[in-house]
Amino acid sequence: MISSTFDSDRNVIVMKITGDISVTELVAEYDTIFNHPEFHSNMHAIWDLSGLNLTRVPLGDVRQLPGELRKYMDRRGDKYKAAIVVGSGVDYQLLRLYVNILKLIGTNIKLRPHRSLDDAYQWIGE
Repeated sequence: MISSTFDSDRNVIVMKITGDISVTELVAEYDTIFNHPEFHSNMHAIWDLSGLNLTRVPLGDVRQLPGELRKYMDRRGDKYKAAIVVGSGVDYQLLRLYVNILKLIGTNIKLRPHRSLDDAYQWIGE
């Protein structure tokens, strides 16, 4: 399940993702967000994955996701940041590895894993 909340005062969308979701469901939610009247370019995102176990996400979905999200790059804007909050140390390490791989292949998204929502909000506000 995905629930999205616009926090206009902080210029951020918070997406809370729980349970098992597919790339198709995530892309459908992205479409909803990018067509929402409160969305604007350079609005940051916090992906709250603290309720997920990332080791259970199928590898095919992990491979597919960057290509799907790349389609939104122009609409996101060049000042966009994405903070991803995870619930466990293992998930944090997996995400750090994934972010480093994305940087190596030339993805220019400002993306950083966090262990708490407070840390994510602080980084977004910098």
